[in-house]
Amino acid sequence: MPISLRTKELIERPSESLAVEIKRWINPDQPEGIAKIVRTVLALRNNNGGYLVIGFKNDPCEPDTENIPVDLKSAFHIDKIQGMVSKYSSEQFEISIEFPERDGQCYPVIIVPAGVKTPVAAKSDLPVNGTNLISTDDVYVRSLQANNTPSTTKVIWKDWPKIMEICFDNREADIGRFLRRHLSGVTPDLIREIITSTSEGIVPEYTTEDLVRRYLHESKERYEEVIKDRNINLPDHGTWEVALLIIGEVPKHKADKDFLRLLDSCNPNHTGWPVWLISSSFTDTASRPYIYRGIWEAIIVSLNTELPNHVDFMRLDPKGKFYLYRPLQDDISGNDRGPEPLTLLDFGFPIIRTAEAIAVGMSFAEAMGCNKEKTLLAFAFRWKGLKGRELSCWARPERYISPGRRAYQDEVDVPIIVPLNTPSSAIHTFVNQAVQQLYAVFEGFSLGEGIVEELTLKLLERRF
Repeated sequence: MPISLRTKELIERPSESLAVEIKRWINPDQPEGIAKIVRTVLALRNNNGGYLVIGFKNDPCEPDTENIPVDLKSAFHIDKIQGMVSKYSSEQFEISIEFPERDGQCYPVIIVPAGVKTPVAAKSDLPVNGTNLISTDDVYVRSLQANNTPSTTKVIWKDWPKIMEICFDNREADIGRFLRRHLSGVTPDLIREIITSTSEGIVPEYTTEDLVRRYLHESKERYEEVIKDRNINLPDHGTWEVALLIIGEVPKHKADKDFLRLLDSCNPNHTGWPVWLISSSFTDTASRPYIYRGIWEAIIVSLNTELPNHVDFMRLDPKGKFYLYRPLQDDISGNDRGPEPLTLLDFGFPIIRTAEAIAVGMSFAEAMGCNKEKTLLAFAFRWKGLKGRELSCWARPERYISPGRRAYQDEVDVPIIVPLNTPSSAIHTFVNQAVQQLYAVFEGFSLGEGIVEELTLKLLERRF
């Protein structure tokens, strides 16, 4: 099975979150090992999917050099692990396993798919010496401990609303696909009107777009100060930026490590290098977050590595303001697989990055305690360095887009307002609002909304 970039990056920079659980080496032939795998997989399924990374210590996240199986791929063979999950799971679902390599050692990564529609429970006991390591009817969930670190636990009363929300969102996605098949004449404007009506008449202030654009501009200036102060020289590149303001009552948080842990643990980690990645555990101390005037900031520069290159500058304000700066992936892809910088724009990247930013922003707002029915998220997306580029599909050549469409405009910025109570099945409508304005500068190109929906759902279900 080919190794995905996401799982390779997970073992290069392991970090536990609600969507990622890290375990030391497990013996899947012993009852204790079976119990750990099954409980974790069921918890991740109830969390709408994620990853179980095996072979690492948790704190710090470093490789575990003890008890490595002699025949790793046999020990964690897909048929074997799938069989044990199916034996104890009340609902059948298909997992997958990849074996990415780090420093010459392979590590199993069990991938649990999204799409849960009914809470998954244990259907059989696993008794050992008079004690059940797994008990029939137990429901497991990924939740936050008191110190905002994620863990797998048996479900308690306060976990049920989140589990049921995930299940209902996935059911809504199925209903939405059914309606789109049978109501193909409904216009995007009408769909947006229906979604907006669910926010109980919440109407953003007239100045909201101005405020988020102003914050975008302010944050870009701060990025330029940091680059200058640290004497960082980057190759020529285009840029993608996102600013987010939470509009509504934001519960009080401090710019402390608990706030960072909260954001880290609630990031759904839809990609191997998610937006607003918390870099506290990085070995390069210059990449770790620091506080500047009451706001967490971080700048990460990772160029000329075996992995795809990365440059991130971010601001994380406990008052509910977030910013991220990245070069266009088309310009710093690394591994000698990308195009000549400043020449192409793969149409898929803007969809994936925009969808991820919206999804992560919503998760942040919920984790910070914002009222879902009374909160809006004001985003501003900006792409720069577009002039002269050609729209393409170089990163996924199996797709096709007719060549020759070039940009004669260098910059596009798009503000959008997303109600926090928007179901995940409707996120693609807001992604579409943003990216269509970007594509339009390529000689009026318009991408079918069905493609935007497809790629957005693939991201949210971790199938991208």
